[in-house]
Amino acid sequence: MFHFGHKSVDVSLCDGVMTVATSENDILVSIEIRRMLKVNITCGNLTVYYVEKKKNKTLNMRTFSLEADFEDIQKLYRDLDSKLKGRPKSLLVLINPNAGKKKGIKVYKKIADSLFQLCGVKLDIIVTNRQNEPTEILKSYDLSKIDGIVTVGGDGLYCECMNGLVKRVQQDNKIQLDNHNADIVSSALPIGIIPAGSGDVIVQYLHGTRCARTAVLHILLGSHVDSNIVSVHAGRHLLSYSALVLGFGLFGNMMHDCEKFRWMGPSRYNIIPLGSMLKRREFNVEVEYNPLTQNEKPKTARLYGRQISLPNGFLSQRSKLQRKQRTKSSSDLQKESSVNEDLVKEEGRIYAVDSHAIMMKEKSGRMTPHFGQNSLMVYTTHKCTLSDHVSQLTKVKNEKPDCYDYKFVSKHEVSGYKVKLLNSTVNTVGNNKELQKDYYINCDGECIRLKEPVFNVKLHRNAVKFFGDFAD
Repeated sequence: MFHFGHKSVDVSLCDGVMTVATSENDILVSIEIRRMLKVNITCGNLTVYYVEKKKNKTLNMRTFSLEADFEDIQKLYRDLDSKLKGRPKSLLVLINPNAGKKKGIKVYKKIADSLFQLCGVKLDIIVTNRQNEPTEILKSYDLSKIDGIVTVGGDGLYCECMNGLVKRVQQDNKIQLDNHNADIVSSALPIGIIPAGSGDVIVQYLHGTRCARTAVLHILLGSHVDSNIVSVHAGRHLLSYSALVLGFGLFGNMMHDCEKFRWMGPSRYNIIPLGSMLKRREFNVEVEYNPLTQNEKPKTARLYGRQISLPNGFLSQRSKLQRKQRTKSSSDLQKESSVNEDLVKEEGRIYAVDSHAIMMKEKSGRMTPHFGQNSLMVYTTHKCTLSDHVSQLTKVKNEKPDCYDYKFVSKHEVSGYKVKLLNSTVNTVGNNKELQKDYYINCDGECIRLKEPVFNVKLHRNAVKFFGDFAD
């Protein structure tokens, strides 16, 4: 017989739920076991630590205790402990002290450290000192001794860590990183994000909140969400992997302009893009879209990708393009059994080509994240008036479902795509190649300068795992 306070109760574990009820079947406690953090036992007493989800999607930790004879307590403890498998016991923690308002270390010490200690998690804590250090650390780190990686910072730190982990997994599996057609091996090691940055987009997608305590509790619960990434290659070399947004043209230029004003801190992302928008530049390109196979095609749904690094102050006739169907060669005919339609090309002057690894789908009049979609949505912005462009970007910023329903924005659901700069000049100096003019890609907030006139983008489904859960 168990005691809950002054009441005698029965305890049952059934269908993943722990129920504490009186003999009259009055339920006093009912908790999903997947929401339990840990179970602590002392002589004649058992304490359960669990999380409670509030309406605003934040999580709080709660406890309750049961008393009983030693043997009954021991048996219940063993039964519960056997069901709490999968919680992380050893983590690598990477902290960016300069993220956001330089509060990474403070957030960790104030919120995360005590919760990790409570749950008995073994930690290897590294405070990063420079850009791309997480990628370098993961090249040789012993991944076999940890159950996951935790970043304390913003989206940028996560993206560096993701790049390092994905590259390491390919290295261990002898996958050629520089082959843009290669199918990569997915990482089995989840990454958790404790938000301390200026944007924290991924955490909001995952949990529906930027609450750091909620993020830590999700990590401790150990649940996983699979997510897509895209690779971008140029000149037979991998440039980077993208977890959020890959933007060529306008958003590449915006990021390049922002890099000139790093001394302004995060506020530069709210101010500098306004100037970039006013001097927007046209690009003469050919875009080749790789279609989905029949098995990859998803059910019809409105998909929406969020563009990041837009100014908070934004309030936002398609050029005539020549569409081409590639002439079928013998190799094309051999592929027709797996490819449902011909490759489609667009050629003309554009402002931007953007794609998004994490998509949003309309649901009940609002946008919800979708991490494991079968396809990649590519949005090409063609020639248009400045006022129409601002109107469209305003809707993107405000996450309106019709933000891409403009005549000057073309949408393609693909497995990958290729962008070729037309009429561009390549200068060769020794073994180095440089484009005569500057062209930039915004890869998750990192500005990449192109050295080749062609780059390839490929979708990699469920390539990484997050600690967390959907925010629906």
